[in-house]
Amino acid sequence: MRHKNKDISITSVLEQMYKRYRLDSKALESKIQKDWLEIFGPMISKHTSEIKLKDKTLYIKVDNPPLKNEIFLQRHLVVGKINEFYGEVLIEKIFVSS
Repeated sequence: MRHKNKDISITSVLEQMYKRYRLDSKALESKIQKDWLEIFGPMISKHTSEIKLKDKTLYIKVDNPPLKNEIFLQRHLVVGKINEFYGEVLIEKIFVSS
């Protein structure tokens, strides 16, 4: 059996694989975790202990109650900052716990 000679990028193959095996959410979660320091800086990053993503909802855990309250009050700005960083709407809601 012969296949047609097509140029396929590794990126497109990986994206198809992520969708097929439903790994795209985990890949995105990992990307956000990796970029968290760059997006929010060292102060917020230092106090963030957990970042999870499920169905466009970001769950973060912080170890500082005043910071938790501030993030909760500014959650629409946090969502906007993440979406702006990636240039698309990845997050719609955010839940903050301590």
